[in-house]
Amino acid sequence: MTDISTLQNNAIELMQQAMPTEPVQLKFPFPVRPKRALGLIRFDGQVYSSEKITRAVFMQIKMPAFIKIFSTFISPKIEYDLPVFTCETILMGKKRVFVVDAHASGAGGETQHTDFFDRLMEIRSRYPELTQHHKASKEGISSLQSKAACRLKIPCELDEQAAALFTEYFSAYLELINAVEPTTGIVRAKLQASFEKYLETVVDHDPGVKAKCMFFGKKEGLERALDIYYGV
Repeated sequence: MTDISTLQNNAIELMQQAMPTEPVQLKFPFPVRPKRALGLIRFDGQVYSSEKITRAVFMQIKMPAFIKIFSTFISPKIEYDLPVFTCETILMGKKRVFVVDAHASGAGGETQHTDFFDRLMEIRSRYPELTQHHKASKEGISSLQSKAACRLKIPCELDEQAAALFTEYFSAYLELINAVEPTTGIVRAKLQASFEKYLETVVDHDPGVKAKCMFFGKKEGLERALDIYYGV
């Protein structure tokens, strides 16, 4: 059976096969143990960039009581008008929370990428045993999710299916990145404005941003989150 905790290693390998990447030097490098958590929580990770990607984040968070979180986040450069790719995997003993999606970034909306999202829906339809565990998202961040979003609470017996679905979603996303051309002029200006609005929603509702503010304080936590995920 595939170990769901290896998803990020596989994703990095797929990404580096698809395009040249460079490691990113963060303002606050990994690993780190927040003092507010008394050193009990450890953040580690790998962050890359490429010609079309601002941030490709593969973060691992080790919590007390045998809880592990694997957070994957791909933030494309604004001018390419691409969706953001996200995946959160939380391991809690034999239970898992598994969330994967490619959603509009706020700098994504001028181009709908209909064929891409139809492909994700077709992929999802081939995993009925997984999707029967779908859970609705809370208001706020749910407004950003695509129709292909998967938010699942599953037993460890479905690890192999979750890994396979992730690989198919991520492979489709990498193909989309390689195929797209940059926007210019008025369209580029619209994307910048919508991206700034999107960041407001992220700051107000994203669980990852809220967690960093909780562990590092509001000012430093927000600075860490925006640097890690968006390079701003």
